[in-house]
Amino acid sequence: MNATGRKRAGRDDDDARAAAQGAEALSVLEAALRQALASLPRGQVVKCIATTLPAGLLVDESARLHGKVRKVSVSMPEELADAVRARTGAGGFSRYVTDAVEREIRHDRLGELLDELEAEYGPVPPEIREQTRRMWPNYEVDEDE
Repeated sequence: MNATGRKRAGRDDDDARAAAQGAEALSVLEAALRQALASLPRGQVVKCIATTLPAGLLVDESARLHGKVRKVSVSMPEELADAVRARTGAGGFSRYVTDAVEREIRHDRLGELLDELEAEYGPVPPEIREQTRRMWPNYEVDEDE
C-alpha cells in the first residue's frame, strides 16, 4: 500500500472510531433522558433540555434577528408590554420577544419528541416515577402521604 492509501485507511479508522464514540454517547444520552422522564415531571425535563440546547438547533437560524427579519404586529396585555420594555430598555423589545418565542418553539418541539418516545415505548409507570422522585435531591415528602 502506498503512502496515500495508508493515510486514507488511517482516516477511515479514525472516522469509524468517531462514529462508534458518537453512537455510544447517544446511547448514554437516551438512557439519561429516559431516567429523567421517569423521575421528574415532563415539563421540567423539557424545560431543562430546551435551556441546554443551542437556540439554532431546533429553530432555523434564519428566524433569528441577526439574519433576515420580518416586522410583525403582536398584541399583548399592556402590563406585559410595560414589563418587557422595563427589562429591555430602548431597542431591546424585539430581541426579548424573539428569544422568548424561540424558547417556546424549542419547548414545543421537545414536547413533540417526548410524545413520540411515549408512543413508541409507552408511559413510565407511576410507581417508577414516584420511586425516582424520592431519589431526587430536592424531594420533599408530601404531608398527606
